[in-house]
Amino acid sequence: MVRSAKWTTILALSALAVFLLITSSAMAQPRIMPEDVFTPLTKGFDLMRAGKYDAAEAEFKTALSRDRYNPFALNNLAAIKAQEGKLKEALAYLTDASKYANDYKYKIQQVCFTGGLCTGVKPVKEVGNESVIAKTVAENMAKLKAKIAATPEKPVPSTPPPMEKMPPAKKGK
Repeated sequence: MVRSAKWTTILALSALAVFLLITSSAMAQPRIMPEDVFTPLTKGFDLMRAGKYDAAEAEFKTALSRDRYNPFALNNLAAIKAQEGKLKEALAYLTDASKYANDYKYKIQQVCFTGGLCTGVKPVKEVGNESVIAKTVAENMAKLKAKIAATPEKPVPSTPPPMEKMPPAKKGK
């Protein structure tokens, strides 16, 4: 009896180990970007590099409509927003980009700097061993946080309370 319980336990643990091995190797696979995501990313980067930020933003949003947490699109949107001075919006894009950036192991062909703050990237259809975009997102996030900390917020002007209206008969008395 004791012997069969021991073998049952060993068999169950072996099956669990095989399951965990298969699951972990499946999770380590890089995310594959389909062509309908890759094309707007590269178009958007070329437009961004040419200074056509509105058109580039539209391309990156197209990529996001097909791959919600694509770190290339989110990073490049952050670069555009940082260039426009919308630092908190840029930080929000980078925060989203950081969630899944390690899953994207594509290499980067070109880099462009928008105002020296955030780096825009253009992916290539070649997968590497590690995530280059995760490093770029982290660097951009550090630069952006430092810029936000160094930039004091504009004070909000106060408004005086409304004046009490006096009837014309009481004026001057």
